[in-house]
Amino acid sequence: MNENFLKLLHNKIEYYPRKLEQQFPNLFEKIMLLWDTPEFDSNLNKLMLDKREHSRQGFPADVASEILRLSILHSELHGSTATNSWVDASDVKIE
Repeated sequence: MNENFLKLLHNKIEYYPRKLEQQFPNLFEKIMLLWDTPEFDSNLNKLMLDKREHSRQGFPADVASEILRLSILHSELHGSTATNSWVDASDVKIE
């Protein structure tokens, strides 16, 4: 567990993305670096919403859920600087 990222999450261990860190370490590092920047929301939107002509494989459900939780927490802590489809979803269920 990266203690620096946990501090950025205000020590909310329930939001710590363990699966993301294990399965996608480069993406984890990028999210950690962008956490307190205005580019965070737009980068997550690009990551989660595929606008390319060919399809992506996508993330495993548990990793996608962790990314969604990070997006929600970031918006709660910093306010949304971009239109964030993930945070605005009214039917989001986080287990």
